[in-house]
Amino acid sequence: MLRISSRAQPALSAVARQYAFRATNVRSTGVVRPAVVRQMLVPSGAAGLYRHMSTETAKAAFIDPTTIAAAASTNGTTEEAAAASTAVDSVFPSATEVAAQNAESITQVAMKYGDLKAMGLVNFSPVGALESVLEAVHITTGLPWWATIAATTVAIRTALVPFIVKLQGNTARLHNVKPQLERLTENMKLAKETNDTAALARFSAQTQELFAKNDCNPLKSLMLPLLQAPVMISFYLALRDMANLPVPQFREGGISWFTDLTIADPTYVLPVASSLGFLAIMELGSEAGGVAQPKAMKNVMRVMAVAMVPLTMNFPAAIFVYWLTSNVFTASQIMFFKAPAVRKFFNIPQLINHPKPKVAAKQPGFMESFKASYEGGLAAKQKEIAVTKDRENKVAAQKLRRQNRKRI
Repeated sequence: MLRISSRAQPALSAVARQYAFRATNVRSTGVVRPAVVRQMLVPSGAAGLYRHMSTETAKAAFIDPTTIAAAASTNGTTEEAAAASTAVDSVFPSATEVAAQNAESITQVAMKYGDLKAMGLVNFSPVGALESVLEAVHITTGLPWWATIAATTVAIRTALVPFIVKLQGNTARLHNVKPQLERLTENMKLAKETNDTAALARFSAQTQELFAKNDCNPLKSLMLPLLQAPVMISFYLALRDMANLPVPQFREGGISWFTDLTIADPTYVLPVASSLGFLAIMELGSEAGGVAQPKAMKNVMRVMAVAMVPLTMNFPAAIFVYWLTSNVFTASQIMFFKAPAVRKFFNIPQLINHPKPKVAAKQPGFMESFKASYEGGLAAKQKEIAVTKDRENKVAAQKLRRQNRKRI
C-alpha cells in the first residue's frame, strides 16, 4: 500500500479520472491498490504524482505536472495552487529528459516472459505463436537477438527435415518413372481426342497402378510449399512487426556492422548477400530433389534474384538475419542429400539419367514458309498444266485414230 498525503488527493483524483481508473481503485483515504498501480513515485513535499503504470497496459502513462497543479487549485486558494505549481516544476524533469531516461532503462532491462504480449505482439495466430517461441528462446538461452533468430530458424528447419526426406524420395521416384508416365499421358490424350472412353479408363487405371507400384504421386510434391510457405510468411511478419514496434532490445540486438535490427542495412551488404544465397540455391537444384529445372524457369528465377536487391533493401536487418540463415541451411541441405551414402541411408532412390528426347526439326521461319509455299504452289500448277496437256494429246491421238479407221 502507498499512502498519498491529503494535499495530493485532489490531484490524484483528477489523474485517476483522466486515465479512466475505476472509482474503487482510489479511495478517499488516499490508499492506492498495487493491483492497479505498479509503481508510484511521490516526491516528498510536492503536491503531485510523478508517474504511474497500470497493469492493464504495457505502456507507461506520464502525467503532465500542469494537470496536477490545476487539479490542486480547484480545492485550494490561488496562493496554494501557485506554490504547488512551483514545487512541481522544481521536482518534475522535462518531457524530453523523461523520454530519454525511460528509453534507456527499457533497453537495459532484460526481457521477461510476457513482455512481447504486453506490447501487443503475441496473439492466437501463427505469427503470434512464432513471436512467443522467439521470446522463449531469447529468454531461456540468453542469446542476443540476432543469434536467437538464427537459432530458431535452424531449429524449425531441422524439425521439417523428415518431411523433406519423404518429399525427396517421392520426387526421385517420379523422375525415374517419367518415360512410362509420359507414354501413358500421351495415350490418354489421344483417347480423349478420339472420344474412346474405354481406352481412357484403361490408361488412367494403368497410371494409378504405376504410382502405387513405385510409391509416388505428383500431389505429394505440393507438400514442400504447403509446409514452408506458412513458416516463411510467419517469420517475415513476426520480425517485421517486432522491428517496426520496435522491441527495445532489437536496437542493440545485432552484430558487427548491423547492430540495430530495426533499421535497414546502410551498406546494402545484407540484401546483396540474401540475393546471392537465393541464386546459389537455384543453381544447386530444388530442395525437393536433384531434378534439374527447365532453362526458362531458371532464367526467370535469376531475374527475380537480381530484382530482390532494390525491392528489399529497405527491410529491417532482422528479416535478413532470418533469410541468410535459411539460405545457408537450404544450400547445405541440398548438398547433404546429394551424397550417395546419405540417399542410401534415408532410402532415397538414385536419379536415373533418361536418354534425352530427339531434338525436333527446326521450325522454318516466315520467309522460309512463304517461299516453300510459293514454290510448292508453282510446282503444283506446272504439274496440273502438264497433266492437262497430256490429256489433250491423248484425246487428239484417239480422234486421229478414229478418223483413220473411217477412211479405211
